[in-house]
Amino acid sequence: MAGKLENRRVLLTGVSRGVGLAVAKAFLKEGAEVLGSARDPGRLEEARVRLNALAPGQFSAMAADLADPKAPQLLADAARERWGALDILMNNAGVMLSHKVDFESEHPGTLERSLEINLLAPLRLSLACLPLLRRGREPRILQVGSGAGDFASIGTTGIPSYRLSKWALHGLTLQLAAQLAPDIAVNAFDPGWVKTDLGGPDAPGSVVESAAGALALATLPMNETGKFYKNGKRISF
Repeated sequence: MAGKLENRRVLLTGVSRGVGLAVAKAFLKEGAEVLGSARDPGRLEEARVRLNALAPGQFSAMAADLADPKAPQLLADAARERWGALDILMNNAGVMLSHKVDFESEHPGTLERSLEINLLAPLRLSLACLPLLRRGREPRILQVGSGAGDFASIGTTGIPSYRLSKWALHGLTLQLAAQLAPDIAVNAFDPGWVKTDLGGPDAPGSVVESAAGALALATLPMNETGKFYKNGKRISF
C-alpha cells in the first residue's frame, strides 16, 4: 500500500537531530524523498547514514548554515538538480539562544541572531524555492512555529528573543499564505515542548509525537492555508 507521501519531494532543514530527524524518519516511512540540511557536517553525516539505512536511495544531505544569506539559493539549486521541482518545503531549523527572563538580561545580538535563523532564513528559503514549488504536486510550505510565540503568550516574560522570533514567523506564515494562495499552501505547526537539545531533558513530549503532527500538517487538503496546528488539530496563532 502506498504511503501518505509516496514520491513527494521534500526539502527539510535542521534534519540532523531532534524534531527534524524524527520528521525525516516519518516522511521517509510514508514514501517521501527527502533532501535534508543541517549546519554541522559531522552530525549531518551521522543522520544521513541512519536515514539511508531506513530508506535506501530516498534521502540525500547537504550541509548549510542558514545564517549565510547565500545558503537558501544553494539548497534550492540542490533540490532543482535532484528533482527539478519540489512538493514540500519544511522550515524546521531554529535556535533558542537564551533562557533569560527579559531583553535587558540577554547578551547583545541575541535577538538579531534569533531573527536571522528563525525568521529571515525561512523567508529566504521559501522565496528561493518558489519556482520549484510552483512545479510541484500540491505544493506546500510548513513552518515550525511555537506555542511560546502565540498571541496568548507573546505578552509574557521569559525567552524573549525566541518568543518574538516565533511570533514573527507566525506572521510570515499568514503573509505567505495570503500571497501564494491558491497555488501553494502555507501553514505552521507547534511541535510542542519535547525532549530535544532545544527543549531540554525535562520536556514532557517526544519528537515522535512532533513528527506525527508534522505528517498531519503535510497531508492537509490544499485549501487549508494560513493555519496553525498542533497534534493534527487547528489552534490559534
